[in-house]
Amino acid sequence: MNFDEPHIKISLLDLKQTLGLRGRDSRLVRWAMKWSQEKKNFLSKLRHGGRTVQPGEKLRVLFWLAGGLGDGACARRLVLAYREQMPKAQFFIYAQLPDVAKTLFGGDDNTTILADGKIHWADYDLVVQVCLTAKFLHADAARIARLEPTFLPAFERAQEAQNNLGELLDDPFLTEAALGRWLYAWGGRRFDLLSYTGGLTLPHDETRRLKTEPKILEKYGLSGVPYITFHDGTSSAQTVGDKRPTRAWPAVRWCEFFRLFKRQFPQIKLVQLGGKNSPVYEEADFNLVGKTPLSDVPSLLQGAKAHIDTESGLVHLAQYLDVKSVVIFGPTDQEFFGYAKNINLAAGPCGGCMWSTADWMFVCPLGHKTAPCTEAVRAQDALKALKKILVR
Repeated sequence: MNFDEPHIKISLLDLKQTLGLRGRDSRLVRWAMKWSQEKKNFLSKLRHGGRTVQPGEKLRVLFWLAGGLGDGACARRLVLAYREQMPKAQFFIYAQLPDVAKTLFGGDDNTTILADGKIHWADYDLVVQVCLTAKFLHADAARIARLEPTFLPAFERAQEAQNNLGELLDDPFLTEAALGRWLYAWGGRRFDLLSYTGGLTLPHDETRRLKTEPKILEKYGLSGVPYITFHDGTSSAQTVGDKRPTRAWPAVRWCEFFRLFKRQFPQIKLVQLGGKNSPVYEEADFNLVGKTPLSDVPSLLQGAKAHIDTESGLVHLAQYLDVKSVVIFGPTDQEFFGYAKNINLAAGPCGGCMWSTADWMFVCPLGHKTAPCTEAVRAQDALKALKKILVR
């Protein structure tokens, strides 16, 4: 996507104008203010004042990962790209969910995972907020130019792009809701904005791999066992109450799929993954819901013959592994989020309503009690797709 094209620039100006007309009492603004408060709480930990660490001859770069596992896995693209540009720099990762940072970056000797309360603004030469976009919260351009001159062109491109977007980067909520919807409407993909605002072209499909440990399978009794993993689509970061996320496949579809799968592949076990909010299915041969630290999940996915899921954080995590997934899409779009190595099942004529309303993740924007887009994907379709991975 070329952000320098005149019609793209004009459409972004239109978006800024539209947002400027929103009243303070609109739901969009109320949600934005709520997120802004969370951001202020984080930034208050970036204490101002002099350095507590003496500046050395290595650049110190802090990444603040906003969002959950899926956003963190996507942010990893930018962190890896910056590592190639700044091979001598010291990287530091802060995430709202510490297990996400540990799982995605814990094996890198040149990267430190920060605990809450150990952050001091002036100790870093570059502070980058990463979600759908990148935003520099603090930068020492002089030290960047002196210590990592190779990175300077990308740094300057990123600064220019971020300045062009202006208030659209003021907080991640507005970025997700307004800028994300704009990107989708213009035919963009998940990493287009991150590439633009990060100053580097990022691959949509990833070939670099996370380190995994086969011995972890022994811990769960899965060593030597043929199995597939499945995930309901409910995120552990979501407080759902009695509502299922709109992107979660209906329970009745899962039960139909389990029945068909066990009839066709009785020798392959079903392993359910998920966090504390995931419903448990009795058809699972191994129920690991809420029983695994996130750091074990990459090895469990790597050992599986396949993974089946909706568009969730585990699918984005699996992009750094060899396992292939069957991904059921509903309100999120397969062209926007889908990866080439997976089999992506589209919802049909309904779907792609992501970011259209403030509560689209839990309430169908068209008022349906159950999201018809995810419900439209049949169990037979999911099994047929899975067979293409298993029978090869």
